[in-house]
Amino acid sequence: MRGRAALYLPLAGQALAAPANVRRDECAELSTTTPNWKLSNAASSDWPGGQSGRVELFARHVPTNTLTDCDVEYRLNAEGKVIDYDPTSTHVCTNFGPSTLNTTVQLDMETLVLNIQSTWTCEGDDKAYSASGSTALKRDTSPGACLVEPSQVGDSTTCPIADVEVEGKLAEA
Repeated sequence: MRGRAALYLPLAGQALAAPANVRRDECAELSTTTPNWKLSNAASSDWPGGQSGRVELFARHVPTNTLTDCDVEYRLNAEGKVIDYDPTSTHVCTNFGPSTLNTTVQLDMETLVLNIQSTWTCEGDDKAYSASGSTALKRDTSPGACLVEPSQVGDSTTCPIADVEVEGKLAEA
């Protein structure tokens, strides 16, 4: 019995170590071949009575499989039009869980063109990667698509933004 246990334990240790190596290798390969982001559950919310709005999106970084939350806040005038917004302003995204991923976005509120940039390393690898990409967000304002709800500062309107995969371009070292 004791001999069998000794034989099984080293194999169990190898089985437990293998997924980390596979994930590291997969991260390194995807970092050079597919440094993309999958955007999902995005929406824009306007509160004209509160003279503010926000675009929120969730970006899953393909190489690291890290999910990050990106919020772009803006001001509205009394008519609900975006004012005093700088399309070159950079917004830092927040990761869900620990990760070496650092992601920022810029959003042009007139064209809804989103620029996204990330830097990261893969677990157990010292090589640093950096990639950027852009896409035009598609906000659905068709009848019935947006949710209008009362709030303390008047009605808020939240409209969905279509899920999309953003193709990343790896920065040259």
